[in-house]
Amino acid sequence: MNIIEVKGLSFEYRCFDAEESEKQEKSSQSGQPDENVKTVPVLHNIDLEITEGQFVAILGHNGSGKSTLAKHFNGILTPTSGTVTVDGMDVSDDSTLRRLRQTVGMVFQNPDNQIVATIVEEDVAFALENLGVPPAEIRIRIDAALESVGMTKFAKHAPHQLSGGQKQRVAIAGIIAMNPKCIVLDEPTAMLDPKGRSEVVKTVKKLNAQGATVVYITHYMEEAALAERVIVMDNGKIIMDGTPKSVFREVNRLKEIGLDVPQVTELAHRLRESGMDFPDDVIGEEECAELIVKLMK
Repeated sequence: MNIIEVKGLSFEYRCFDAEESEKQEKSSQSGQPDENVKTVPVLHNIDLEITEGQFVAILGHNGSGKSTLAKHFNGILTPTSGTVTVDGMDVSDDSTLRRLRQTVGMVFQNPDNQIVATIVEEDVAFALENLGVPPAEIRIRIDAALESVGMTKFAKHAPHQLSGGQKQRVAIAGIIAMNPKCIVLDEPTAMLDPKGRSEVVKTVKKLNAQGATVVYITHYMEEAALAERVIVMDNGKIIMDGTPKSVFREVNRLKEIGLDVPQVTELAHRLRESGMDFPDDVIGEEECAELIVKLMK
């Protein structure tokens, strides 16, 4: 069953120079179209289906449209043309927006921008209180969410005393406390050190194993290699879509659009170029090491 269905999605930003804002206001009051407003096309006729329970990684260089696409999944943006349907809800339908955002939770790259309370458990409770969840139920959800991200012992701590990885896990806990069916993470490890990245990735994999659909935007190829499915975007279009092995074997094509591949895939690629009989779909370190040992023997 598909939880996300995208059909013919195109999107363009409308923008205007700050100096023209007064003109725009006057033209809107007079009913005249504002010629100074410019449109910037970002997404072009995208078709996409994501199955419930999948772990999907989305790759692309800056400006490729991956974050813009993800923001359609919980109604932050709505299509200029085409449709986006999430769990049966049209994201352009304002009447379902509240339910939509309980179905799809978003985690962004800077955890400091998502944490609003001075105590960890209060931050996790924030959205639940706004939704009118009964206090007894809030307590249950807080405890379950913090346990699921390994942050139970930090429940009474101040968020500013936590590491970047811990803050991001608190942000994720605040999302999963709302029991979403899908979690969209927009470069959640971009501002973290290697330890923090590892903590977040382990948390995301655990949530997916428990049944949550995960859409994971990243520029770390090793993280994308852990997904079930990898989507590559370029210039507002999906140009590759498949398993990590099938996508990362296209080393030259990925490099042409400015993307890297996992380090072990790069090593395998160079070994093949040097004339060695080496597979072209290696993405795991252990797998690569075993194959090298066999070659040496």
